[in-house]
Amino acid sequence: MILSVCLLLLSLQQSIQASQKPHQVNPDHFIYIENALFHRGCEPHYLVSMNYWGVMNLAADDSAGGNLSRFKTEVKQLSAIGVNNVRIMAASEASGRGTQPFRMYPALMESPGKYNEQIFIGLDRALVEFSKYNISVVMTLNNFWHWSGGYSQYVSWATNNSDIPYPPSWDPEANPPYGDYTTNGSWGNYNASTQAWTGFTGYAGRFYNDTSITHLTQGWFKDHIKTVINRVNTISGVAYKDDPTIMTWELSNEPQDPPLSWITETSEYIKSLAPNHLVTVGFEGKTGEWWFKRVHSPESIDYACGHLWVQNWGHYDPLDSTDKSLIQAEEFATGFLKNLSAWSLDIHKPVVLEEFGMARDEWQNVAKGAPKSFYLYDASATTTHKDRYFQFLLSSVVEYFKNGKAWQGTGPWAYGGIWRPTDKKNAFGQAWAGDPPHEAPGWYDLYDTDPTLKIVAAQAHNASEIIKATSPPGNPSGCRSPRSKKVFTNSAGSSYL
Repeated sequence: MILSVCLLLLSLQQSIQASQKPHQVNPDHFIYIENALFHRGCEPHYLVSMNYWGVMNLAADDSAGGNLSRFKTEVKQLSAIGVNNVRIMAASEASGRGTQPFRMYPALMESPGKYNEQIFIGLDRALVEFSKYNISVVMTLNNFWHWSGGYSQYVSWATNNSDIPYPPSWDPEANPPYGDYTTNGSWGNYNASTQAWTGFTGYAGRFYNDTSITHLTQGWFKDHIKTVINRVNTISGVAYKDDPTIMTWELSNEPQDPPLSWITETSEYIKSLAPNHLVTVGFEGKTGEWWFKRVHSPESIDYACGHLWVQNWGHYDPLDSTDKSLIQAEEFATGFLKNLSAWSLDIHKPVVLEEFGMARDEWQNVAKGAPKSFYLYDASATTTHKDRYFQFLLSSVVEYFKNGKAWQGTGPWAYGGIWRPTDKKNAFGQAWAGDPPHEAPGWYDLYDTDPTLKIVAAQAHNASEIIKATSPPGNPSGCRSPRSKKVFTNSAGSSYL
């Protein structure tokens, strides 16, 4: 009996020691960049990405509003069409003063430094599930827009004022009230500037522009960065900073005219904590050559990105059933791709089209009686324009990739999977659609039965064939990933802390 107890205690001690043993990190397991090309192992790597932003909530427990079985089904679907990367949120913020409109709930961070462990466990689960399918992850750490809390919530905390001047809503029954939210709402037009904006965009921009509060906002943000990067996955036991499933830490979703000093300081701080991971900004690229190059030039920024929104920027009308508007969208996209390719080549960095989308054939819904002023994106509407646009866009990016012209991947917005607009929301009022809470459900969703996904799959196949044709057969003897071992440290004389 005593012997059995001793053996049990010894086994328990060994188990504890094993769990405490540091994870062995092999830098060669991480995606890296060599000669302005993504590499995985010894081969060039093309990103067949998908925006799938809400997975830390979707993979959480049912009691926290999650749906783990749906999440696992959708990850399997994404893998089946060749998706090898997803872009997700690794941050969301709550008010602490009651429910705010158009937010992800429950939030990961309930107040500065206070976290909802159920949502963190959802993020743990998501990373483990993606790793099973060899899908890498872009971890987005903040958001200019309000649907995750983001900058405006940091400003609200810092000013102790919950009266955030939200933009108009797509929903005439919601508060804030209805307005033309595609042009006067959450994004701003092509070539817009935060300095000229008022209302919500000016308020959110205080996150890094208002020197009376940036010591608070940037301090809390860096605390969050440190918390997430140093977290040890409760399922795999691997620290996030050591997990090759994570490809990239992204500073923010669509920062508008961010101070260049903020980009440098924040990206260097991330590099000091996670030197084996890539870092990018999350910048749209809509404000011209000077901004694009300056934003992506710091050594601590590994690659550039672009977001392309033809309807939001006034170059596509989803109510036009003719080819006129579609051709206009393609012409604008052509110039956008050409510009960002040239600018990225100038700074010797790859570029990824990490956001783009197009609505379903909305004119069909209007024909059924839906008012033109109300954005009702019925899932039964076809995707003829969307499919033609995706075919044009994805084939163009693959051609740039083939010819060494900087573009190295695309990420449509966004995967709705098995969800449909008619599905009932959960107890927290969330649908976890492809469209965030502030947008019309189904507007840019990609459903699991959409023919558009076949175009995504064809992109994956074509890029793979290009890599096979340009890479030597088999790995050369002793092939090693020539990764930089440089560890970045935070800049001295910070203007924020």
